[in-house]
Amino acid sequence: MIQHPLAGEERSNRIRWGWLRCALVLLLSGCQVLPARIATCENCETGTPRTLIVARQVVCDTALETARHPVRSVANAVVEPSMALAQAAGGLLHKRLGLHLTRRPGPLPLCRVPVDPDLLEMRLRKVAGDEVQPALIHLHLDGKDALAALHHAIDQATCRIDIVMYIWDNDPLGWEIARLLAAKAGPHLTVRILIDGGGNLLQGSPEEASAGAANAVVCWLARQPHVQVIRVRNPFLRFDHRKIVLVDGRLVWSGGRNFSQSAFVQAHDLSYTLQGALATELTNRYERFWQAQGGPPGDPAPPPLADFHPNAHARLVRTTPLETSLARTVYTAVDSARSHIYIENPYFTDNKLFAKLVQARRRGVDVRVVLSLNTGTTLHDHANRALANRLLRAGIRVYLYPGLLHVKAMSIDGCWAYLGTGNFDSLSLRHNREVGIAVSHGPLVAELEQRLFQADFQPEWELTGPLPLTLRDRVAETIASVF
Repeated sequence: MIQHPLAGEERSNRIRWGWLRCALVLLLSGCQVLPARIATCENCETGTPRTLIVARQVVCDTALETARHPVRSVANAVVEPSMALAQAAGGLLHKRLGLHLTRRPGPLPLCRVPVDPDLLEMRLRKVAGDEVQPALIHLHLDGKDALAALHHAIDQATCRIDIVMYIWDNDPLGWEIARLLAAKAGPHLTVRILIDGGGNLLQGSPEEASAGAANAVVCWLARQPHVQVIRVRNPFLRFDHRKIVLVDGRLVWSGGRNFSQSAFVQAHDLSYTLQGALATELTNRYERFWQAQGGPPGDPAPPPLADFHPNAHARLVRTTPLETSLARTVYTAVDSARSHIYIENPYFTDNKLFAKLVQARRRGVDVRVVLSLNTGTTLHDHANRALANRLLRAGIRVYLYPGLLHVKAMSIDGCWAYLGTGNFDSLSLRHNREVGIAVSHGPLVAELEQRLFQADFQPEWELTGPLPLTLRDRVAETIASVF
């Protein structure tokens, strides 16, 4: 097919106009940033390569962030990467050398006394800073159950629905949720959506789809009455990996699932609903972040419900540009373990956490990790082969889930647990935006261990000998541990 000579010129003009618009936003925004548009919603970049759109967004967002917050930007550009590289180097040294210079740990002691929950909570309060709050948390492991809980949450909304989502696929499930929200929105019920600027374009399915097709659902939503959609900016390649639905400021639906068919049908994942003071805290944080992204102030949320029956005491843990309470809390909990540590996560590449698990096993803790060689990314499929062998060498029991795994969870000694959006890699623990809940008291921890971990400790899934490795596996592990 012969391309019209003006087509290339028109495309170049569009790209130049995109850069000019970026400069105008930077010069005119002042202290109040303007909302970021979704690139493909104006039918001007639907044919532009998806990675090119993301690259241009990142450059523009980084310039804007640097102008508005120069001191914080220096930390983002220099301090954070330096610390991450130093930690990665130390972890690689431990993996490559330290693990081979020490003896294999002996058998586990028959009697293992769990950590004192009050002592653990005292340590966690020092690193997290927040007091635990009573909460009612329901776990949704099955995809149909998680979708039903999401439908129920949306159906019962009376005044507002606030969403932040990493991936919103152009598939039947993505359209199902979008149409449900559009039908619910009205003069007295506003739907506000924060969609990450890179999620759909970098990881949305199918990979060969155009940028316009990848963002089709959110662009359609942006045109619906009483629905507001804003793209979350991605300065310094910082993406918003959170998946949160807030209903009336009283109910939270969250966890590992994106709004995609595979998340609810193919993948083994964990979602949860939450009621209590933490729902109000998360709503207030959403409001501040919405306005920071250029959104207009919302109406005050109703007061939290007071008549719920809590099954846990928990706190929010986060990763943001100014806070790494998720990492600090996880590290402290692992250091405190005395009986057992259970972990399930597809992207478990953080070297510091690996080292702490090895130390825990050497002091007699039963450490078990559920991984998968089917993570949805080729890099981590190969990296997890090398990681599984290292864990096995350290005396840690490894279970290879046979399907697509996307769970992000941990439990300690039957008295503490984490579940949320964050993986156990450097991106989630130190760079991207993440949120989760750390449970310190209540029967929910026992429920999580029984329904998730014990169910996934299948004898036929346990690795009993090292996997054969290739050079590609070893290189992938090194790359993944840096990111």
